Amino acid sequence: MDTNQYMGMFLEESREHLQTLNSCLLELEHSPEDPDVLNEIFRSAHTIKGMSATMGFTEIAELTHEMENVLDLLRKNQLKANEDIVDTIFKCVDTLEQMVENISSESANNIDVTELVAKLVAIAKGESIPTAPPQEEAKEKEPVVSEVVVELNDTETTIIKKAMESGLQVFDIKVSLSPNCLLKSARVYMVMNALDEIGDVLKSIPSSEDLEQENFESSFELIVATATEQARVQQLLSSISEITEVIVESLELPKSEAKAVVAEDNKKMQEASSAKRSQEKTKAPIAPSSSGSIDKKLKSGQSVRVDIEKLDSLLNLVGELVINKTRLEQIGITHRLTELVETIEQMDRVTTDLQSVVMKVRMVPVGQVFNRFPRMVRDLSRELNKEINLTIEGEETELDRTVIDEIGDPLVHLIRNSLDHGIEHPDERLAKGKEPTGEVRLIARHEGNNVIIMVEDDGKGINPEIIKSKAVEKGLITQEDADKMEDNEAVRLVFLAGFSTADVITDVSGRGVGMDVVKNKIESLGGLIDVETKLDEGSKFKIRLPLTLAIIQALLVKVQEEIYAIPLGSIDSTINITTDNIKTIQNREVILLRGQIIPIIRLNDVLHVPKVEESNDKDLFVVVVHMGDQKAGIIVDNLIGQQEIVIKTLGKLLAGIKVIAGATILGNGQVALILDVGTLMQ
Repeated sequence: MDTNQYMGMFLEESREHLQTLNSCLLELEHSPEDPDVLNEIFRSAHTIKGMSATMGFTEIAELTHEMENVLDLLRKNQLKANEDIVDTIFKCVDTLEQMVENISSESANNIDVTELVAKLVAIAKGESIPTAPPQEEAKEKEPVVSEVVVELNDTETTIIKKAMESGLQVFDIKVSLSPNCLLKSARVYMVMNALDEIGDVLKSIPSSEDLEQENFESSFELIVATATEQARVQQLLSSISEITEVIVESLELPKSEAKAVVAEDNKKMQEASSAKRSQEKTKAPIAPSSSGSIDKKLKSGQSVRVDIEKLDSLLNLVGELVINKTRLEQIGITHRLTELVETIEQMDRVTTDLQSVVMKVRMVPVGQVFNRFPRMVRDLSRELNKEINLTIEGEETELDRTVIDEIGDPLVHLIRNSLDHGIEHPDERLAKGKEPTGEVRLIARHEGNNVIIMVEDDGKGINPEIIKSKAVEKGLITQEDADKMEDNEAVRLVFLAGFSTADVITDVSGRGVGMDVVKNKIESLGGLIDVETKLDEGSKFKIRLPLTLAIIQALLVKVQEEIYAIPLGSIDSTINITTDNIKTIQNREVILLRGQIIPIIRLNDVLHVPKVEESNDKDLFVVVVHMGDQKAGIIVDNLIGQQEIVIKTLGKLLAGIKVIAGATILGNGQVALILDVGTLMQ
């Protein structure tokens, strides 16, 4: 077997456990003696150690082993979790994250863990530590078994004798896997790989072929020749997850017969220490038993990991199915084929359900992005000497996986901006009559076919006058424009490229990049960002994102002989007007709709479609669209109707064309362009 086939599993599980470590360490800062939090931290560190050791990543295994020693002392109340200890463990987690990412990117950068290991060893040698190292106690917690007999043939007996004569120890090892183990062959391979590192496996019961094909129940037996101590072998195998029991016993060959019996004195020695071990079990349960609870969770969830590329491919196939269903529908209506139309109606229900299931499979909770921010806020608040409390709401809100992957960086920018520019220092807050601790809220919720994500703070807010003067100073707007500008328009200038209000460049923000990048990224996802602010009360950045980017409902419209699609989520209503209803204000065509002045966009002018003379009394079709609070009326020649469309990209050659967001294939095989409402309204 090759470890590469388990690399993906190792990286995914390591990242999950590192995220758990980050979250639990934040809890530990607030509740230093909570045994549940300490046990969860210990379990995650233990699992990473086991996985990395069996995959051959010795430096990760070494660092997590020393972390385990400290965590074990914390669990047993032989150490108290002070600031220095928690900071050191945080540094360990950061280092482990970097090491895992280096493995993922196949980077050759080696990270030196010597200093961290030395610090962990120093912490573990505190005055309250008993003479006997606690890790040694944990090593000995294996159950005692009765005498074991292993049938050996002459060749095997000869090999074992030669190993013993050369000074090696020969052990009979029995390994029991968890009943809920999902990949028995993978765990067997991890055991074999760990033993190959320290010696030679001379025999396996059942055979290696049976082990590889999982032709065994939940336990297997190995004969191993090694120079490593018995306790170390025990510890090495016990650290592998999904293993519930490991029994390591010395092997001796009786002269008279070709069978191996466990040495009687070794058996007596183990029995003598059994009473002590049974008492210790109540104090500190061994890690395999704790991993059993994790296994139960996995079993009850019945979840599988699926490569995102496979889901993309599946979604693409569903999209093709929707296109062909629409074409069949068109054929049935054109040729008046009643039976075909009835069948298509049934097919429509199936494709709709299938599409819904595929979309749900692709949906993941935004908590996967949000969970990185508590740690970030903790570190930045220390760096900035501010007291900040982060509140997260709605982390179970689901978004399409492709959107989730892209939304992380914009949110990092917004939160860093709130911490650096928004929240004041404690003394400044007290002078304003505020609590010394600043509040930052990260909120997610569903709103129709969109997800709203908000970053709010109760800081000093954004001063529109400062924004205007900075924009004029940088030449982004003229003084005349600034004088005419409303306050709510002024604060939106923060999204202009190169805009920054920071007087001092820091590592946190102030390099003149960030907010324009945030706006561009969110708009590239089909979303919108807006800002609301009040001086000395705080700011709120509001992001609106589509639930999915693949299959949408759209209104098909006609301009001369060309068909265009307008996403239904952007449409308010459709109305009929005559040319008499169109007025001109400040050289711009507008209409009055329900007391509101709405600017008009003539689609044939924007798209340069040749005009046809029209009479004044002819009805004009207007599609009223919105982006945020803004509205506009798009004049088209005809309305075709609502249709489910599959968004296709225009490819590299046509990428970046304004006004056009993509294309779709209609029922008759014709290509229709999808309009980008946001660009149209600019």
